[in-house]
Amino acid sequence: MQPVQSPLTAAAQWVRNRRGDRRRVPRRDVANKVLDELLAQVAAGGTEKRVVVMVAHPDDEAIGAGALLRGIPGAVVVHLTDGAPAADEYAQLKGFVSRADYAAARRREVVTALQVMGIPEESVRGLGFVDGELAWNLVAVCHAVMGVIDELKPDVILTHPYEGGHSDHDSVAFAVHMASGILQCEGAAAPVVLELTSYHNYNGRRRVFDFLPLGGEVARTYRLTTELRWLKRRMYSQFTSQQAVLETFPIAVERFRCAPRYLFTVPPHDGQLDYELRCRKISGAQWRDQAESALRALRSRRQFSVGKSA
Repeated sequence: MQPVQSPLTAAAQWVRNRRGDRRRVPRRDVANKVLDELLAQVAAGGTEKRVVVMVAHPDDEAIGAGALLRGIPGAVVVHLTDGAPAADEYAQLKGFVSRADYAAARRREVVTALQVMGIPEESVRGLGFVDGELAWNLVAVCHAVMGVIDELKPDVILTHPYEGGHSDHDSVAFAVHMASGILQCEGAAAPVVLELTSYHNYNGRRRVFDFLPLGGEVARTYRLTTELRWLKRRMYSQFTSQQAVLETFPIAVERFRCAPRYLFTVPPHDGQLDYELRCRKISGAQWRDQAESALRALRSRRQFSVGKSA
């Protein structure tokens, strides 16, 4: 059952699909061809595409694409945050002395987990932003993402959708879309942006391993073999500090799609967002205010040509 759309959401989707904005992105058929090629190559034993997985927290890549990464040994995984909130009290609840100790533990966990899938430590990067605070630093986050894209020149970036599941996830989606557009407007080749699943609020309930329906985008389902399920369980077991969270995510499938053209200044769906229900550190309205401010800053510096629909 599809969620009932408000007039605001229906109008926003019409803008996305019909009017769009001036961000230059690959055509949908081109992006879908890249996604299909990537999945076919991985299933056949591996791909030589330059792939960057860009996610908010250490473990997001394991949840959304851990099995897929087994077939992309040359992938670079980039975490925008160090996985530790600002307050030492949060780390202490997890059994650590300080946030620095907690961040170091999360780094060790994700490095070990990714080694299970054949990703070496030198291919695991952290940009060092504080967990939960990306929304307050969107311009800096965009610049950091641009730097990674400019250095690595990936064919594909695999990242979060804009779905209101976690404010950091939405911030990474914003930064990847904006950074890719900026670089292309400057004459650089832009990567194809693909998405992995995480979670979101759907008709009042948290839903995992699926996407919010948007613009007719069709997800591809990657079904894990017995061996890949075993490896993903091993991967999950390395995240000692995150076991309670990881237990809520099944391991039978992973899903991917080409990224839609988002309208980041309107809600991703009607009703309360998942992070408004669970976290309450930032509201959806506050997040969108930060996105609008970041867009104004990027426009004022002539770093990104974007219409009023962004």
